[in-house]
Amino acid sequence: MITRLALLIVLIAAIVAAAVVFARPLLGLPEATPSPSRASPTLAAASPPASLGPSATATPSATASPSPTPTRTPTSTCPPVPAGGRDAFRALTDVRVAHQPGFDRVVFEFGTEAGAQDDVPAFRIERAASFTAISGQPVPVQGSALWSVRFEPSSIADQSRNLVYKGPRDLDPTTTLVRDVKLVEDFEAVMVWGIGLAQLECPRVTTLRSPLRLVLDFPSPP
Repeated sequence: MITRLALLIVLIAAIVAAAVVFARPLLGLPEATPSPSRASPTLAAASPPASLGPSATATPSATASPSPTPTRTPTSTCPPVPAGGRDAFRALTDVRVAHQPGFDRVVFEFGTEAGAQDDVPAFRIERAASFTAISGQPVPVQGSALWSVRFEPSSIADQSRNLVYKGPRDLDPTTTLVRDVKLVEDFEAVMVWGIGLAQLECPRVTTLRSPLRLVLDFPSPP
């Protein structure tokens, strides 16, 4: 008896619930919606890293090759060399050519000075294309680049015409750059020497005392 009563109550409850569901639209009530469950946070999918295209492919750096030994740029022109010396006669006593570390040196020596005001004779140093003697005959000087060194007043002899310079008048040095040093002219206190170089280089010119010397240094490898 109790079982039947319980079944009857369940049946009545189901009929009432169904009636309520169907009666909501007729009565203008909103439909019952299930309570939304708490949505679990959505994790944004991580974008896969962009693939490296051919242009972005990392390449190993090339092994550094040793730097080539620097070479000196050939000289194409030289600035004018300022004239110098003193307008007073001095006889030449010696001419020397030698290599020093970094340059070839040409020295014209005029002996010991007589006083504080004494100096080498007036000189002028210029580029030359060729040389001609006072007689008009060409004077060959070996080398691809020529320099003229003119002293006035000066000579290889003193003013009494006694020979002072007794060395060679055509030096054949063994230096790499300076190939030739030759006496081109010595007439009426005008003395010209020609210097021939293997290639054009600009001289550094200095005058020294005790003894009096005119020095030309031409850059040359050690």
